Amino acid sequence: MSDLFRLDGRVAIVTGGGSGLGTGIANALGERGASIVLCDINETLLEKSKAELSQKGIAVETCICDVTDENTFQKVLELSETAFGGADILVNNAGVTRMQDFFEVEKKDFNFIYNINVMGLFRCTQQFADNLRKKNKHGNVVNLASNGAKVTYQDQVHYCSSKAAVVNMTQCMAANLAPYDINVNAVCPGAVDTSMLRACMAATEKQTDGKVTIADCERTWGPPQLGRLIQPVEVGRIIAFLCSDAGAMIRGQSINVDAGNTKF
Repeated sequence: MSDLFRLDGRVAIVTGGGSGLGTGIANALGERGASIVLCDINETLLEKSKAELSQKGIAVETCICDVTDENTFQKVLELSETAFGGADILVNNAGVTRMQDFFEVEKKDFNFIYNINVMGLFRCTQQFADNLRKKNKHGNVVNLASNGAKVTYQDQVHYCSSKAAVVNMTQCMAANLAPYDINVNAVCPGAVDTSMLRACMAATEKQTDGKVTIADCERTWGPPQLGRLIQPVEVGRIIAFLCSDAGAMIRGQSINVDAGNTKF
């Protein structure tokens, strides 16, 4: 009997794969046997991640990609074909945030966040799904939302609302792509130990004139039930499950991965 949790023979594209959560996700997918195509805008980070994964025996290729440019994602799809015979998993991990006072947020700030977190995610999924549809091939898409889609983060109105859009978009994508045997879900991580989270900690320390320090954030931002920050690979292992045959009955859902911090 085959192991329904394995991903042997599967090929996964991970956007924003150059560091942090992206590298952790790639590690988790590789643990289950998937080959990986990492894409990111930062070539130096990509090569570092590739070296880390390769040392663990994971088959990995890299490609420069700006998710706001649909032409560069087409190159990612082409690389997946030449290197591994084509991708059947897409993890939309690329994303950005900013901490800004509510009254200082401008249209350009919303555009910056939404063009990457929402439109970039949509463009990549549309091209990926169209490629699978033309080949009549099954696949999985997992979108990175956030528990910020369901609760509020101070000074991140554009980020939280963009992730709420991802949750809704996941439901729409699941319904639209089900006839093509493409399963779509999302994960909603909490406080994951990444450079993006630590940048928010530094911004908090600055905004509070040091009244709330980075050390305070490290101690209090992690889920109380866990007692520490979440590690990127721990989010990746949930994603690996969703992409496996064992997770096939989970469809159009947004799974909280925050150690019990969010109640709905």
